[in-house]
Amino acid sequence: MREIKVDSFNGMNNIVVKAKRTMGEPSIILNAIVEPDGSLVRRPGLEKVIDLPGAHSLWTNNKGLVMCAAESKVYRVVDGITAVELEDTEQADDPMSYLEVDGKIYLSNQNWTGMYDPGLKTIGKWGVPIPTTPVLIQAEGSLPAGYYNVCLTAISEYGRPSGNSDLAGITLSEPGGIIISNLPEGASVWITDPNGSQLFYAGNSSTITELPEQPEPIPTMWGLPPDPMSHLCWAFGRVWGARYKKVGYSEPYQPELFRPSTGFFEFEENVLMIAKTDYGLFVGCEINTYFLSGTNPAEMVQSIAGVGVVPGTLCYASDLGELGKNVPVWVGKDGVYAGLADGRIFNVVKEKLRIDPQQVQGASLCRVKDGRKQMLFSMKHNQPKGQVVGFGDLAACDVVRDGVVI
Repeated sequence: MREIKVDSFNGMNNIVVKAKRTMGEPSIILNAIVEPDGSLVRRPGLEKVIDLPGAHSLWTNNKGLVMCAAESKVYRVVDGITAVELEDTEQADDPMSYLEVDGKIYLSNQNWTGMYDPGLKTIGKWGVPIPTTPVLIQAEGSLPAGYYNVCLTAISEYGRPSGNSDLAGITLSEPGGIIISNLPEGASVWITDPNGSQLFYAGNSSTITELPEQPEPIPTMWGLPPDPMSHLCWAFGRVWGARYKKVGYSEPYQPELFRPSTGFFEFEENVLMIAKTDYGLFVGCEINTYFLSGTNPAEMVQSIAGVGVVPGTLCYASDLGELGKNVPVWVGKDGVYAGLADGRIFNVVKEKLRIDPQQVQGASLCRVKDGRKQMLFSMKHNQPKGQVVGFGDLAACDVVRDGVVI
């Protein structure tokens, strides 16, 4: 392809009727890049640098860390030329989501969760396992007579607390103490007042002989590590993730702690996308996209914002002019949409491009190339019956392969 200079170039447009199509507004552009002066030049090709069959879910934190998945395994890409295996999930392969919080990388899909420590270069569990139920034995001490509940929590190597174990109860018919015969190393003990219900911190000892002098209530009651989920998002100090028709969220600034029985929103469709704005979340499904207005889950209001989405096509534009900064952009059922902070969505290609994507896994990339901001999207298209190639419109087109019309 030689360089072609086009006067009054207005971009690709597959909506205008064929009689009005010109080189200034072609119906399709293949393997070409449009320069600022209106010239079309051949698009540079790509070079395979790593042979990794089944690779998918490529992600970077833009600070040197690059990760991907392939055939149920998680890899770290080193220097752009080598894939180092980090973990075999031993679960069915599925698109992976990533999230960086406080320097740790949280990973999850519909079948598995994990947490990558860049310092150790290892993957461990996402969240702290819940301790076993304490076994209580009556002993000497000065606890008042009454009925007590006791539970345990654990602390991760990163200082994150777990949720509580199941409660164990014991009745002291006279003043005495309580021994926990199976206290794990490093676990914290929580105890109620006699005949009370609120749990307070009682230290790290296996023997309790007196009530806490300065009661500190348990902050992680009934918290759990997350179930496997997809489409991860960090917004308003919480982790948000999708599992089938639910969007669950963590406790504030505790990415390892979820309350799955209460901490979720439920929709009528499977969730395919979660996108954040300054004042709410867009939740994309197959038929509709919803907006959760607000930043506090207890106060969020749900409304329908637009049509369904193509999963995997979400990216964030650092600056979209009048539409704002850090704007979520994704491929919908009939166009490319930008989500505004007030819950409106805007089809940015409505006047220029008609697309008919399949709502299966797609991909997106937001980058700066030669000083120009670009958003790149890849997805499968529905094809008219009997055609091998479809371009997303219903007009007749010349099909070009290797520079020759076929």
